[in-house]
Amino acid sequence: MKTPFAEVDLLFRTPQGHLLMVEVKTANLSAFQSFRISQRQKARLLRALQFLAARWDMLVEVHWAFVTKEGEITVFEDISG
Repeated sequence: MKTPFAEVDLLFRTPQGHLLMVEVKTANLSAFQSFRISQRQKARLLRALQFLAARWDMLVEVHWAFVTKEGEITVFEDISG
C-alpha cells in the first residue's frame, strides 16, 4: 500500500481490530539486520503509521520481518514506540 510517506510492504487487520504494518527485508546474516534499516526509512515508516492511524482512526503497529536466502524469517515486533 502506498502512503504519501512510504510504501507499506504488508498491511493486515488484526483480530483485535487494529492495523499491522510489516516491513520485509532480505538479510544474509542476522548480525547485519540492524544495518538494513536506515534512520530515514524508520522515520518514513513511522510517518506512514501516523497517516494510516489518522486515516482509519485505529491503532497501528509496525513489525520488521527479515528473510534469509534459506527462508528463515525473524520478526521484530512493534517497533512503533
